[in-house]
Amino acid sequence: MDHVREAARQRKKEQFTTLFHYLTTDLLLESFRGLKRKAAPGVDGMTWEDYEPDVERKLADLHNRIRRGAYRAQPSRRTYVPKADGRQRPSAVAALEDTY
Repeated sequence: MDHVREAARQRKKEQFTTLFHYLTTDLLLESFRGLKRKAAPGVDGMTWEDYEPDVERKLADLHNRIRRGAYRAQPSRRTYVPKADGRQRPSAVAALEDTY
């Protein structure tokens, strides 16, 4: 994906119509392994440890759903973080499959 980022920097006026051909199960696996393992779960309640068993099959299924147009992102879990001045800052926690 670094070459996509570099192309976007160099050719700022160019439109990217599709990036699906860059999305592979290997890239999804690399992205999964780069996630914070102790991150809070989203609305699906799924943690890194829950998703890890049989991850290759799960990512192949995710890849297939994305390519077919059947994948739909889940809503983020909204939380509020207290600030020092007493106000609260909204924060959204994405579902695990939406964090790739």
